[in-house]
Parts: sequence; C-alpha cells; structure tokens
Amino acid sequence: MTTKNILSAAEVISAFLDEQSQDKDLEQASVSAITKLRSKGKLTRTNLLRQLEEDRKAVLKGDAQQDKG
Repeated sequence: MTTKNILSAAEVISAFLDEQSQDKDLEQASVSAITKLRSKGKLTRTNLLRQLEEDRKAVLKGDAQQDKG
C-alpha cells in the first residue's frame, strides 16, 4: 500500500503563494498584499479589496507627483 502525504489547506495555500511570489509576470505588490494579509490572519475578500485599493491609490498618487516634477 502506498502512503501519500496529504497537505493541509494551509500548506497548499503557502505553497501556492510561494510559487506566485516567484512569478515575474504577476504584479508583485498584489502578491505581497495577499501574503501579508494571510500572515496576519486577516485574508478576507473585504480586506484584500481594501488593501489593493489603497495600493492602487498610492501608485496613482506617486505617478501624479512624478508628472508634476
């Protein structure tokens, strides 16, 4: 009989996020936001959407300041 190591949900998610953080085609700020929220135990749809919106506003604000400079 074969013994298979079945990963827990937390292990699967951790492995997935680790893979995504290595993918240079993805926007790393988004992957980082997901990872940070998860590590704090606050990864919910609402919290993720809020964090991504804050990050988007920060980028747009930075772009606007560069255009003025």
